[in-house]
Amino acid sequence: MKTMFSILACCVLFAFIHVEAATDMDSQSLLVRLSVLEEKQAFSEKLIAALETENKMSQKRIADLEKYKTLSDRRVASLERTNVLCNRRKVALDSVKELHANQVTLDIDNILPDKTNTTNGYNNTMSDKKVASIVKERILSNRKSATPENDNALSSDRSGKDERYTAFGEIADRPTSVLQSKHRRLVAEGIVAFSAMKIANQEHIGINQNIIFENVLTNEGGGFRANHGVFIVPQSGVYMISSSIMCAENGEVRATMVHNGNLVARVYCHGDGGKYDQGSQTVVIQLNAGDEVAVQSGEFADDKVWGFVYSSFSGYLVWPQ
Repeated sequence: MKTMFSILACCVLFAFIHVEAATDMDSQSLLVRLSVLEEKQAFSEKLIAALETENKMSQKRIADLEKYKTLSDRRVASLERTNVLCNRRKVALDSVKELHANQVTLDIDNILPDKTNTTNGYNNTMSDKKVASIVKERILSNRKSATPENDNALSSDRSGKDERYTAFGEIADRPTSVLQSKHRRLVAEGIVAFSAMKIANQEHIGINQNIIFENVLTNEGGGFRANHGVFIVPQSGVYMISSSIMCAENGEVRATMVHNGNLVARVYCHGDGGKYDQGSQTVVIQLNAGDEVAVQSGEFADDKVWGFVYSSFSGYLVWPQ
């Protein structure tokens, strides 16, 4: 009987031990699974944070793209306006060119009449002297109509001398008259521009003495006087005036740009170390008809300005008034 109880107790104890072992194994398995789930949760949180960061960056990029699109639209609109203005300017320029060409044609027709007239099949050619006389009469009439205040002086200067003019002398006077007529026409149309270069070196220049630019490239409107190095304004308006001055090696020049004798800007160059140097200056200035603009030697006497087309003096009418 005792043996049976002992066996039964052993069986119960074995069953309890088995159940306890199974419980321990389940607990360990649950702990492992819990640890894995915690790791997955941490990874998911990191992934969510990364996605949120990427979402913020995407929103910022979208905002930048929208801003860039706005700027692009503004630039496109600005370019379209510029294109419209350029087209209008081109049309206006073509109209001015056409008017200028028509005026030139009319001037040529008025100044240079045909020498040959045909009547009833016969060729009647006028002599050169007769042609020169007709041209001279037309030039004089143009001068009188353009400058009525000079009629008396012109008549007194020419009185008693017309008969002594030869045909060659009259023809020789023609280019000057044509040039003056052209200058008057250009000024009337608001076309004024000049540009002159310095060929020869100018040495021993005194203080406030004009620098001479003897090689005239352009003189539309006839305002630049090469012999005196001065630009006399033919028409009031806003002008762009520029000058460049070169000095020799180890030389120094302090030039000034003056308007009616008043300082407007300075041009400086200093060729130290055995080298040449060049300075330049550009101004936009309001000028009235009859004003004088020149480039002069500034603070030092006995200056030397280098030529060989390195030094220049230029200007043009930007906006007539």
